[in-house]
Amino acid sequence: MRRKNFEISTEIRRSVFHFRFFLGICLLVCAFLTAAYPFRASLIESGGSREGPSWIAVFIYSISSGVGLMCFPLTVPLAAAEKAQEELKNRYTIFLIPRAGRKRYIAGKAAGAAAAGGIMAAAALGIALLIICFWCKGIPDLSGCQAVNALSAESGVYGGGQPPVLAPVNLIPGFICGFLNGAFWGIAGSAASVLTRKQYLGYAVPFVLYYVLTVFQERYYEDLYFLSPRQWAYPSHYSAGVCVVILLFMGAAASLLLAMLIGRRMSG
Repeated sequence: MRRKNFEISTEIRRSVFHFRFFLGICLLVCAFLTAAYPFRASLIESGGSREGPSWIAVFIYSISSGVGLMCFPLTVPLAAAEKAQEELKNRYTIFLIPRAGRKRYIAGKAAGAAAAGGIMAAAALGIALLIICFWCKGIPDLSGCQAVNALSAESGVYGGGQPPVLAPVNLIPGFICGFLNGAFWGIAGSAASVLTRKQYLGYAVPFVLYYVLTVFQERYYEDLYFLSPRQWAYPSHYSAGVCVVILLFMGAAASLLLAMLIGRRMSG
């Protein structure tokens, strides 16, 4: 058991502490701030935020916007999408399998890709939130109430004709879904790289898949929101719990696919 934990933890560290991981964080933060800028400007122009603290409203808008959500599959695979394919291509696995074991090696690759993607997403969300806190410091709160709107906390959507009053608890779904969304796209990128045997396609395929699935749902199945990757990333039509379940299922499916692909390559 100790040996297994050591191998997986080592793989996670290798997937996290490198240049592309930190580059992905910077790109995600820039995407969130770019998406937040017009909404922040509108709050300044209107004299303040009627939805609660301005920093919460701006942050939630940025991570739930089309620009912010689109950048997850575009940047997250930078963390570890090419690692498994690179080792298989260079036959480095021949030296690793006797030390770690076949199952431990495959589990380590899936865990490393998931952890790198999830940690990258969570770190980018945290940094963006910190910047937005200072960025929106001078924007007054016009809500007159700091209570949490029950409907907003459960579903993330506005109920009735009045916008909900936002509170720090409204940030929790975004961080949970953001971590799981990052983990899923990290695994998906690694699986795409191994499947195509082109390590750089692991960066492009997740974004193409995100775009195709989004357009397909919007054009042919408008009422089946759970088919859209946007709903996996941030709850707007469903509760956060539904989105978490979908992301856990998709992550498990992607991990199984990655394990099968690596096992097949190792056997071949």
